[in-house]
This record gives sequence, structure tokens and C-alpha cells, in this order.
Amino acid sequence: MAGHGSEWTLSKGALPIFLSIMWPFTCLIVVSFPNHINRWMGVSMVLAAGLASWRTATELSPDGTLNEMYVRYILIGGSHALAMAYKNPLTAEVPNALEPRYVKASWHPLYRGWKTVFNVRGIGTTWENPYLWPGIKYTWQAQTPSTKAKDPDAKLLTTRHNLTGRGRWSGIAVRCEYLLLNFFLLAAYYEFMDPQMLFSVPPSLSDYTRDKEGVIRRLLQTYLTSSGPATPVTTREFQLRALEAFDKVVGDLLLISLYHDTCAVVWMSLGLDESWEWPPVYGRIREAYTMRRFWTMYWHRTFYKSSNSHAALISTHVLGIKTRTVFTRVLNAFLVFGISGIMHSMVETRLGHPCAWGRNMWYWTLQPVAFVLEGVVQFFWGKVRKRIERPGDAWVLNAFERLVGYSWVCAWLIWEAPKHSFPLITCS
Repeated sequence: MAGHGSEWTLSKGALPIFLSIMWPFTCLIVVSFPNHINRWMGVSMVLAAGLASWRTATELSPDGTLNEMYVRYILIGGSHALAMAYKNPLTAEVPNALEPRYVKASWHPLYRGWKTVFNVRGIGTTWENPYLWPGIKYTWQAQTPSTKAKDPDAKLLTTRHNLTGRGRWSGIAVRCEYLLLNFFLLAAYYEFMDPQMLFSVPPSLSDYTRDKEGVIRRLLQTYLTSSGPATPVTTREFQLRALEAFDKVVGDLLLISLYHDTCAVVWMSLGLDESWEWPPVYGRIREAYTMRRFWTMYWHRTFYKSSNSHAALISTHVLGIKTRTVFTRVLNAFLVFGISGIMHSMVETRLGHPCAWGRNMWYWTLQPVAFVLEGVVQFFWGKVRKRIERPGDAWVLNAFERLVGYSWVCAWLIWEAPKHSFPLITCS
């Protein structure tokens, strides 16, 4: 991605580099002194510093991919810092409700703030995302693994590749190996998974037209009507859809994991973090046998906690809806993905794709629809299973559920992929 960095010079990048330092430092100050900076002052400081950095972010470096990742993190980190600012507990208590459980009053306020300000997944806090370390519900359990023989976590914590109990340099060494592996896999991916090389006839803009974004209606017209659809469904189209879905899952995994491991190595080398504080940015793909689990158990959850805070603020305090109801959970899911869609559209627009504010937004707002469909199917299937299940049948039914689940996830990803990528490809 050459992007905006193709004509970069040091003098041109001086201001963006300075602002890229001032923005996180401002967020650090806001989070580090909750009893001295009130909520609205903190929100104002985060917004002002974030806006200044945002305006020059695409000129940070000559590397367009690095600039893109930084643009994304301004919004992800800014969203997290805003949530921390308006949820400010306004207390000198250590740890407060937002800080990791293990922080100590003897630590310098800036170091305690460090453990919170970039901690977008809530690692070590009471509000963290569960199962960031595979098989371990909360990260602090990694420090004191169970010794019970039947505890599955105990086995995970003693495996050769476990990083939770390693010392600083051992953890750094293993992550450097992963980093190099990721780098070569990503290079090979870009080299050999290029659509221009995979297809005998390279894809053109005619393959990404709007009438090819949907497929179900056209399939129904193919088999249920005599005239058929105006744009027939072809094998090539399904191949392109599958490739776009694969790129969304694998391409992002390799790229984001590469940056994640790099940050882990840097901060651990400086002695600011420990190995157990850097769980994998992605979960295990085998856990993604529903779309809800795809987003909650496999996909990176760097934006979820802050967007969920914003969604709860809107549904509870703005709309006045009661918490802990089925309707509220569904509404919050739509709000979370709506906010995520806004964030991604802002990024794409900043990178030169103004079409991101159009049909591309549907990709994000459609995700909770899958959750609702899954909930309905699971409800009725649960009733059917109770009637047909006999002693000894559990493993067969479990295997059937997994097979159907994986097939459903693949089908959904292939169906939805064009709604994300086609509008951006044909933007110009």
C-alpha cells in the first residue's frame, strides 16, 4: 500500500510524528490522574489531541500500511480513552474500577495509567474480554495456574509454546520467532494470493459491480423462474467471493498479528509489560462455529469494550431503555456494529475511499442480523434435540451441530464479503 506515504519527506513528517507522540501522552495524562481531571475536561483533551493527530496521520511515515494502522489506532485508542474519560471514577483509590487488579499504590501514577490507557481489551481488569488466552477465562488466572489434574487450563499453561508463565526475555524470544514467521507468511500471502495471479483471466471492475453483491435472490431466480436473473451467478463469482472472505479472515490475521507482536516485543524489552499481559490478538478459529462466536471468540476485540460502553451509554442514558433485557442486548449489538461501521468508514474515507459511507456500512450493520437468526435457530433446535436425543447420542449431535455451525459461518462470510469490499474496489 503506497498510499499517502509515496512522497514523504522528513520535514513533511515532523509534525505528524510530534502529534503521534502528543496524542497518546495526552490520553496517558487523562487516565493517570482521574481524581484531578474531571470527566468533561478529560473528554475534551482526548478529542482535541485525537483530532490534531487525525488530520496529519496519513503523513506519519513513507509506509502507507503503517499509516493505515496508525489511522485505525487513533480511532480505536481514542474510543477507548474517551470511554475511560467519561467513566472516570473520580477517586484516588488504587486500583480503581477501571485499572487492572494488580496495580499497586506504590507505582507512579503514569505507570498505573500506562496499564490502562492502551489496554483496549481490559487485560487484567475486572471488565476484560474473556478467553484472551486460549482456554483461560481471565488473564490473571495465567499467573496462578490451577494444579488440579482435571483442569483443562492446567495442561494449557504447561505446554511448550505457552507464553503466560515465561520470563521477559524468553517471552520476547518466542514472540520474535512468531514475528518472523508472520512476516514470511504475510509476504507469501501477498505474493501468491493476489487475484491477478490466481485467475487465468484477471479480475476487472466488471467482476465487482453492484448487481453482483447479492447472490441469494439471483440463485432463486435461476432455479424458480423461467427467465432467470439479469446477471447470472457463475462459478467465477463464487471463487471471487470465497477469496474476499478468505482475505478478510487470514489477511487481517497475519497483518494485525505482525504489528501486535512487534508492540509486545518493544514494550516487554523496555520492561513496561510482562509476557502474560500480551495474549494473542486473535482467538482460535475452531471456536468460530457461529457468527456470534466468530466475533467474540476468534476476531480481535480491540474495539469491542469501548464501543460497547458507548452503546450502553446511548441505550441506557440517552434512550432510557432498561438494562439486562433481551431487547437491550440486541439493540446494543446493533449499536456496537453501527459504531464499528462508522469507525471503519472514517478510516477508509481518511485513506481516500469516500464511498465507505455508502453501501459499505451495510456490512457492519448486518452482523447482528446473523446473531438474531442464530438465536432463533438455536431456540427451536434445542427443543427438537431434547425430543430426539437418546443416551449415547450426545457426541453425534454435538458433531452435527459443529458441522452445521462451521458450514453456516463459511456461507455467511462468503455471502457478505462483497458488501464490504466491492463498494471500495469500485469507489473511483
